[in-house]
Amino acid sequence: MNRMMANIQRFGRLRKPHSTIISQETIKPSSPTPPHLKKHNLSLIDYLNPDIHMPIVFFYPNYNNSSDKNILKKSLSLTLTQYYPFAGRLPAPSAPHIDCRDGGVEFIEASIDTQLDDFILKKDPDESLDQLIPNALGCAVNKTSPNMAAVQLSHFSCGGAAVAVSVSHKVADGFTFGNFVNHWAAVTRGGQPSIINPHFFSSSLGNFKVLDFPESEITGVTYATRRFVFPNSKINELKSKINTMGGYASPLNPTRAESLTALLFKCAAATKSGSSSLNRMVSLRGRTAANFPKLALGNLFVVTATNIKDSSQVELNDVISSMRKEIMELQGVKEVDEIGDIMVKASRALMSDQTRTYTVTSLCRFPFFEADFGWGKPARVMIGIGSVDANMILLMDTPCGDGIEATVKLEEEEMSIFQKNKELHEYVQDI
Repeated sequence: MNRMMANIQRFGRLRKPHSTIISQETIKPSSPTPPHLKKHNLSLIDYLNPDIHMPIVFFYPNYNNSSDKNILKKSLSLTLTQYYPFAGRLPAPSAPHIDCRDGGVEFIEASIDTQLDDFILKKDPDESLDQLIPNALGCAVNKTSPNMAAVQLSHFSCGGAAVAVSVSHKVADGFTFGNFVNHWAAVTRGGQPSIINPHFFSSSLGNFKVLDFPESEITGVTYATRRFVFPNSKINELKSKINTMGGYASPLNPTRAESLTALLFKCAAATKSGSSSLNRMVSLRGRTAANFPKLALGNLFVVTATNIKDSSQVELNDVISSMRKEIMELQGVKEVDEIGDIMVKASRALMSDQTRTYTVTSLCRFPFFEADFGWGKPARVMIGIGSVDANMILLMDTPCGDGIEATVKLEEEEMSIFQKNKELHEYVQDI
């Protein structure tokens, strides 16, 4: 352990790594998209999502065969025949549909002059992660007709590799993203994907009125991003503490994600006085009475809001109770466009409210660490959120499943206070 900590400290003093592009090409579906699928009408919830990419980077220490890149490209081409919207193009920022004319996915190969351990042993992300992300290198950006997805294979000097997958939120939520990557990985290693012939949510109309939301002002706020690891033993202590809190007929028995969400929100809200809002992105798969297709892909989530008038009076049990109440109200949803209507109302409320907001997304239990391209499971998985200018918290299982890693992005001033929170220190590992 002492040796590992020494390595982490040493890596923190290293210069910023430099990435060099080796090649770039467009990977198209192996079979043409059928005529009746060439225009994919977005569901209302897809339409409401911004065309932003939140890339996920998978790190593989055992990659050492340069010929594997050709297998990756071939298997990606095969996968795109079923995930055809990923190979499409958005005609305009406000377009209600995607042109699925097999425009393809950009595949970038790069070398980076550092070792893989410089990333997977480093606790906090920084701008060096951008070197592994295709959009950050400026290679996969087409402003007149944006790509829906891009991939970058980065070779480290030690022989390991990183596979970065960047997909627009217009076509994928976390569930869809995870299925796409695992489908591609299964095809690459010659296995059988868990989902065959997936169905994408779409609107029968595909002609939404452009929503008149006021544009957000550019404030020039500087953000800081940090990662915090919470061992399961500490999370269990937190859950026990919440169960002892009064005010409810029976113990809440919160989940790991609920417990950490409440704690992180409380600590973040305490950095400033006034009101705060916890905006939680909640998957609706299995949560409603709706008869959605089992293999349905696209976006199927809603944002629930928990509002706190006084940030100094946040109680963990009350936050969890409020989160659950919001979810209970969604159980009557039966159609995808009903979710869109809920999102419209929530978006208008957010735009008209000056309350400080903290957006939380949990990717726990998602199969990102199952993405085996034939080189074993990833040693680490990291999410790039550099393009998002907002207070954000992302939860993901640790590689061994023995805890949760929280990626927290706050305004710099708030982060300096947040990191010193005594209650946070009770449960976090090596802050």
